[in-house]
Amino acid sequence: MYGFYKLRRNRLLTGTLAGLADKFKWDVWLVRAIFLAIVLLTKIAWLAMILYGVASIYLPIKEEVDAERYGTGPRKRKDAEKANGGGFF
Repeated sequence: MYGFYKLRRNRLLTGTLAGLADKFKWDVWLVRAIFLAIVLLTKIAWLAMILYGVASIYLPIKEEVDAERYGTGPRKRKDAEKANGGGFF
């Protein structure tokens, strides 16, 4: 239904790992622990941090996508209609 996304709820910094956990139905603490282990214990820590940064910039927030898709966000303002020459005076 969705691609990848961020979440506002359960976030610590940007919600990227919370969105990843929600997408795959995992616990948030597990995804954070795996990410922390990759950053601290492997030689590809720089790659993990770059991917995290790029994802935090470009991934949409799920709540905003839902609001746009289902029309639950704020109502959009309509343009004014032109008067037909009749008028109040």
